[in-house]
Amino acid sequence: MRHRDGPRHQLPIDRWLGGDRANADDRAVDEMLLGLCRGRTIDLACGPGRLVEELRRRGISAMGVDTSPAAVALGRERGAKTVLADIFDTVPHEGHWDTVLLVDGNIGIDGDPGRVIGRAYEIACDSGSVLVEVDSPGTGSVTECLRIEGHGSVGPWYDWARIDAAALIPLAAAAGLAYSESVSVSRRHFVRFVKPPHDAVGGTIA
Repeated sequence: MRHRDGPRHQLPIDRWLGGDRANADDRAVDEMLLGLCRGRTIDLACGPGRLVEELRRRGISAMGVDTSPAAVALGRERGAKTVLADIFDTVPHEGHWDTVLLVDGNIGIDGDPGRVIGRAYEIACDSGSVLVEVDSPGTGSVTECLRIEGHGSVGPWYDWARIDAAALIPLAAAAGLAYSESVSVSRRHFVRFVKPPHDAVGGTIA
């Protein structure tokens, strides 16, 4: 991963792929996330579907969506239900998911965490949960221009954001999500939000 102002860092490919390639800390984080998933679960920008695969292995209805054909293909090869879709377009069964996952920094897609958390609200069902991985406390909200390089290829520049819990909570509230809890495991940080239930005429139930 190259930043437009010059620095580079190695992407956590082994974490992204999961399974035996992940280290003990990453496996502990995934286990925590899996334990928080309740009911029908969708992983937004799921990559190769490591969480979807494990949820389905445990008997939980789960699907992942991603814009990368290669990632979707990897997910299907491992037995995960992965679909080629953009989270900013309509996703399968929108509004009917009990748990929505935004992990591996995916709250930063397009450099617009407010838009991403707004889509998570729309995708979740009433009383559903949204689990978001956030940056370390004190980060605030930072937008960067990045590109991926490797194996002789160079990808296009794109905007990406990093945001901590304190900066995300008001954006989630503006989207209609209620803060529930924060969890930290192995130096990674997560926030859970809940979509409040609505009555038949569209008002929030007190």
